[in-house]
Amino acid sequence: MEKSCIFYASKYHLTLILLEYLKNKNTEKYTVNTFLENEIEDEVKILKEKYEIKTHSANRISFKKTKEIYNKEIEKSSNMIFIIEGNQNYMKEANSYITNKLHNKKIENLEIINCFNFNQNRDNLEKIIKENNKILYTTGSKTID
Repeated sequence: MEKSCIFYASKYHLTLILLEYLKNKNTEKYTVNTFLENEIEDEVKILKEKYEIKTHSANRISFKKTKEIYNKEIEKSSNMIFIIEGNQNYMKEANSYITNKLHNKKIENLEIINCFNFNQNRDNLEKIIKENNKILYTTGSKTID
């Protein structure tokens, strides 16, 4: 399992990082599940139009708010990406739910991307970075040593 993190300044910033990452990840081979406390569907639509992203794997992904974590169905496959965004409690619950749902499942490639609002988490940056394998940026990613 690979754990990644994103630190974002606004919904548009988060959306841009995610769209770039998903475009470069070749997500056609992955099932992407989202757990979003704050919907970013409008931002995705605007940025896809602005940057003329016509055919993109993000078209298959729901960027709507996940109202009830424990009622969300997880589409399973051997290659999975989870995108989680919200406050500390929301993210903790979503990560726990995913771990419990996938317990004893054979998944070849599993990546969890936890998205943190920079302003809300600036005091916890060091701790968050230590809990992850890499950081995603608009320009790519960096492996954490």
